[in-house]
Amino acid sequence: MVPTTAGTGSEATPISVITCEGGVKLAVNARPLTADWTVLDPALTLGLPRHVTAATGIDAIVHAVESYTSARLKNPLSDALAREALRLLTGNLLTACDEPANVDARSAMLLGAHLAGLAFSNAPVAGVHALAYPLGGIHHLPHGVSNALMLRHVMAHNLESARELYAELAEIVEPDCAGQGSQARAALLVDRLDQLVMQSGIATRLRDYDIRADDVPMLAREAMRQERLLVNNPCPISEQDAHRLYEAAW
Repeated sequence: MVPTTAGTGSEATPISVITCEGGVKLAVNARPLTADWTVLDPALTLGLPRHVTAATGIDAIVHAVESYTSARLKNPLSDALAREALRLLTGNLLTACDEPANVDARSAMLLGAHLAGLAFSNAPVAGVHALAYPLGGIHHLPHGVSNALMLRHVMAHNLESARELYAELAEIVEPDCAGQGSQARAALLVDRLDQLVMQSGIATRLRDYDIRADDVPMLAREAMRQERLLVNNPCPISEQDAHRLYEAAW
């Protein structure tokens, strides 16, 4: 497999996502979907417009964060992959957006997305993806944009349950925060990733994409169908929680 975006990491995973009737996204997870060989060539990503670079990059960042904080199957290998992926991705996303011909930044993004794909193949993603799927399946938003819309709100929901893990990741994104307490570092991670979304140029409100406020109850119901993802979240997400999180994103 030869990826032409630095985002999904699908060249590293045994997972394929299919949009079914009614806009429901379902996954097939099977070993035969894993590539025998993968070529990571940053030259193939040089033509990506900024909005695609931003959205796919945020998708990969969410893979790294959710793998590292997954409530199921988290392990030392997935942790190492997720940490290095987050370092590469957060350190190079804005450069890749602002300097689209920067081969070094494109290369770092491509490798980061690949490592994040390996990470979540071992420790699966969770609540951000679960709430993003209805936005993509029903409203046809790009997957990375859907993740970006829900990232801050789901992380804030998880903040206490995942505090120590978020604090560890914060030191990768903002090394100078190492002397702060875990609560401050965890909150800093949420803020820095939210800033990264905004600086990349992604609009961050559901209303920016013509999603109506009265769509929220339907979105919350649909998110509950993503049980395979919700079980991985460090803090449970009920339908009432999902309703609140979509309202916050609106």
